[in-house]
Amino acid sequence: MITRNDIADIGGPLLRSRAMRLALFCIIPYACVLVGLDVAAHYGDATGAALPVQFFMSQDGSFAEFLEYSLTTAAGVMLFLLWLRDRALVYLTSAILFAWMTLDNWVEIHEQLGFLLGAAMPAASWLPVQPNHLAETLVFLVVGGAWALGIVAAILKADKRAAIYGMLISVFIAGAAVFGVAVDLATSWGDHGPMAINLFAFIEDEGEFAMIVLVFALCVAIYDVETGRAKAMAGHSHRVQFLQA
Repeated sequence: MITRNDIADIGGPLLRSRAMRLALFCIIPYACVLVGLDVAAHYGDATGAALPVQFFMSQDGSFAEFLEYSLTTAAGVMLFLLWLRDRALVYLTSAILFAWMTLDNWVEIHEQLGFLLGAAMPAASWLPVQPNHLAETLVFLVVGGAWALGIVAAILKADKRAAIYGMLISVFIAGAAVFGVAVDLATSWGDHGPMAINLFAFIEDEGEFAMIVLVFALCVAIYDVETGRAKAMAGHSHRVQFLQA
């Protein structure tokens, strides 16, 4: 049974992680610049003043997209390395999800599946949304549901430390899903003017971007704390063996 004290005892060192603070110190200034460019791009789009597509946070090949690729890839690698050492399925399940997020962001898997499935879906003229957008939401629900089942099963089998880490990661992934799926569907639902579309898109992109930055920082802290614990335990084991000898 995980208690509040367990969460405080295990989560406290994450907040004090020097590696996490350093990562945020390096990323936040650049992230703020990207948000500013995105604001300018959306305002330009709404007012008819076109700006470079690389300014948009959600555009393929944009400056923000490359940062997101880096963050999700790095988070997945760190968790995979922890799984190789500890064999806690929480790490592997989350690493696979980050790999999917990177690949999907890069080659637009859900958009392509959305168009394929949308073309095969029966016409629903009474719905104020295009079939491909509904199909994209369905793809996200299937992938998210599969991951949710995997992470819940992994948490139930994990020790308290790994279980709490899994729950913390899940909170930010759920937050990213709210912005990336729910707000995206709201943007596509019905007819909106240019200003409303850009406002919805801004909320979606910035919200999802913030969740990715935060979950990356969390993974840095987990890797830092767990690597430090492993080194300390190895050092203690060597001292015990030395004394026994």
